[in-house]
Amino acid sequence: MESLRSNLVQACDDERITLHCPKNTHIILQNVFYGRLVPSDQLCPLISTQDPINEDTSCDVIEAYSVRIKTAKHKIEII
Repeated sequence: MESLRSNLVQACDDERITLHCPKNTHIILQNVFYGRLVPSDQLCPLISTQDPINEDTSCDVIEAYSVRIKTAKHKIEII
């Protein structure tokens, strides 16, 4: 029997993450975050040619916790 594991995954805007789990197991989303915690030169670079701006790295979108999960054929899509 496989033990409970915790994984951290992250993606930038317009990127997709695919999660897989063994048969007869489940994926539980414990925390969902949308925002920026680190500057764009460390994660999710800006797609602008302008000089770097003073970025707010403490922003959080509270509604990100209300995710819509759609299941189909053992696939989960978070929208």
